[in-house]
Amino acid sequence: MRDPHGPISPIGPIRPIWPISPILCLLLCLCTPLLQAQDTPPAPDPTIAAAEQAMAAKLPEVAIVKLNAFLISSAALNDSLRERAERDLTHAMLDSGDAVGALARLEFPSSDIERFWKAQALSTLGRWDDAALLYKTVAKDGPADLRAAATIGQAEALHALDRDDEARSILARLDAHSSSTLVRLRLAELCLENHQIDPARDLLARSKPSTLVETRWRQYVEGCLYLAEDQATPALQDFQELLSDPSGLTPALHAGATIGLTEARISLNGLEVADDVIEDFIGHNPDSPYLDQMFRRLDGIYAAEESPSDSEYQQWAASAQAEAHPRRAALALYYEARSLQHQGRREKAIQHYTDFVQRYPGHRFAFEAWMQLGNLYLASDRVPAAISAFDAAMRSSGDPLDRARGEIAAGNADFARRDFLHATEMFHDAAQDAAPLSQDLWLQATYDSALAWLNLRNYDRFLDDYNALSHRFPETDERRNLLLEEGLFQAASGDPRAAATLESFIRDFPDNRRVAEAQIGLAELVYAGGDMDSASHLLQAAYVSSPSDQSREQADYLALFIADSSPNRQDDEVLRLGRQFLNNYPASTLRAQVRMKLGQLYFAREDFANAQTQFETLAEESPADPLADKALILAGQSSVRGMSETGSQHALKLFDRVAKGSGPLRLYARQEQALLKAHMGRDAEAVIIYDDILRSNPDTPLRLAALCGKADCLLAAASDASPTPAASPAASPIPATDGFATAVALYDQIAADPDATAPWRDQALYKKGRCLSRQGFSDQALASFYDVLNARSTATQQQPDFFWFEKAGFDADAILESRAQWPGAISILEKVAQAGGPRSAEARKHADQLRLEHFVWD
Repeated sequence: MRDPHGPISPIGPIRPIWPISPILCLLLCLCTPLLQAQDTPPAPDPTIAAAEQAMAAKLPEVAIVKLNAFLISSAALNDSLRERAERDLTHAMLDSGDAVGALARLEFPSSDIERFWKAQALSTLGRWDDAALLYKTVAKDGPADLRAAATIGQAEALHALDRDDEARSILARLDAHSSSTLVRLRLAELCLENHQIDPARDLLARSKPSTLVETRWRQYVEGCLYLAEDQATPALQDFQELLSDPSGLTPALHAGATIGLTEARISLNGLEVADDVIEDFIGHNPDSPYLDQMFRRLDGIYAAEESPSDSEYQQWAASAQAEAHPRRAALALYYEARSLQHQGRREKAIQHYTDFVQRYPGHRFAFEAWMQLGNLYLASDRVPAAISAFDAAMRSSGDPLDRARGEIAAGNADFARRDFLHATEMFHDAAQDAAPLSQDLWLQATYDSALAWLNLRNYDRFLDDYNALSHRFPETDERRNLLLEEGLFQAASGDPRAAATLESFIRDFPDNRRVAEAQIGLAELVYAGGDMDSASHLLQAAYVSSPSDQSREQADYLALFIADSSPNRQDDEVLRLGRQFLNNYPASTLRAQVRMKLGQLYFAREDFANAQTQFETLAEESPADPLADKALILAGQSSVRGMSETGSQHALKLFDRVAKGSGPLRLYARQEQALLKAHMGRDAEAVIIYDDILRSNPDTPLRLAALCGKADCLLAAASDASPTPAASPAASPIPATDGFATAVALYDQIAADPDATAPWRDQALYKKGRCLSRQGFSDQALASFYDVLNARSTATQQQPDFFWFEKAGFDADAILESRAQWPGAISILEKVAQAGGPRSAEARKHADQLRLEHFVWD
């Protein structure tokens, strides 16, 4: 998948946005002549006439009071008077900035001017999707003198929705048939946003302002041009002049100049001194229609700062502020969650996003908040919670593209928990939702669906998705990547077709940016097959193919193990590659394996100090890695072999760390403790540890080792406590109450265990014989040794365990020679010689010598 654990909508600094256009100012200027034309007949009622005079004097609040009183007190109005008063009241509410009140009155607009006003109210409230549709309707079907304003409004709404190409196209068509300075200035601004500096400069030069608003706006666009040309100082001067003189400065120009001043200060002085400009604006303009853009820019600044402060967000989002200024409070809470996410404070961000969707379930950012919640849960391996969040995101939005994004995200979560079948369903639904609307989302959903089918080993359905993608986008990287993913998946699952698939990708797409991945994957296959030379050649080719950082890391990792497995291995080169990997990739997930390899190599070279360092560092760096407990045990063994004064005590502490855990090596660490205690002569303590292991239901190898270790310790303790009795050829009963007897019984238990392998059985019988021999029971000892030798005659298909087999043979020979039983001794030696072990020649030579010395020829 592309990145199942990454955020669907990456959190980061918002792209630098140029100062915001004065949409309300522009639209009102354009439609003022229309309104005046419509209002040409004098008002037949003095109250309405007074209200309209107040509106003309820029006192909409006065008009609202008069019109409300008129409508309430005049119950018997004729339709024309009531319609005019209602229309004037709506207009006055818009002029006063009461977009919510105006929108309530315009729920069912009955004329083009009312539809236009409703679009204005929606724009003021940041509801750009709905506004764009209404502007488009008026621009297409409305009266000629209203179409220009509606076209401008449509362009502004499209711009706010990040559909800038459409917005520029609409304004360019309007400019071709209009001499409006305002249209030209706005188009210049949009050109600057698209880094088209020369067209913007030309438009600015052709702009001839005739009003104060046009003059001030031209200065604002001039400041934007200076910024685009990296002339921050004159830009700063332009924006400061605009903000210092409020005359002709509409709320929109105020917001635009604030953003411009912020950008200039960032350029001149850095981020740390720029955020207070926007913070001051938001603090003093809590109901501005441009709060969204202000918060977005502040979010971008905070994201780039090393230690951003959340105090302003917290103040604006507080419950007391929420009641007075709910829009600002909602945005503050949402962007505070984003800021926390920027900073990596995952749990705090989860808490704030959760608070946001609970307090503002119908907010237009609710979908994105749910999506980010899902991403945060997925990043912390809380997959069920992530899926619930993505489901809530889909329920919160009726937009089919939002639903497709949510389905892809939910499919990624299913993929992460290896529920590939359900993931395919989500990806399929996303592809259907996105097909008519978004090629990018369809491509992503189809690509991810193919990967899910691949993981299900359903190659028919994988091929269906691959063919659909190839038919619609034959030249995309996604199509080629699916072939690579197929080969890599086949390699990981041991599919014999993997090599052919990867070779085909390398042959057919030698210039693909991911060809190095294919070469590395093929090198791993060849390495696993034991062909080190071919693996090395493929790895060198991967380095030449400009691998990505991740692929280079994998290549360097593989190079280490190829060097370690080479027939001409050079330890110093392997160590160099390992140390180089650790230096180059401080955050790699492969560091534990590399440290383990270095530690093992140092251990084999008997450089126990460096081995211990590598093993202990592994456990400290990666305490949750499966290798951590093994590393601590090996560090303990290294500490013991280092022969330092405190080595054994340190080793016991390391073993104890593993033993107190809950990992699978817990009991094996206890065994290491027992072995070390026994080595230190503390046999009684070792026996206690072995008993603890045996009570813990260990696996068979550890159970047999614990039984044998306990017997060894009992034997050692008994030997220290009593002198060895003189040898006697006569059979004597074995004492039943001392350590010797208990040790013998434990050895017998091992030898009789049906799960005991031949080496364990032979070891137990041999040690039993040694125990009996030390007590003077030579006949019983001889019988025990013979059981080791005779076991192979009844299971000739098994390879003898030569170590215990030959020890038993030579010890039996020593007993027989001590009794001058030469034929028996020769027979034992010949059995050892015939086994073909390391000491076979020695046994045959000694048998021949006994024959010569004692004339034994039968």
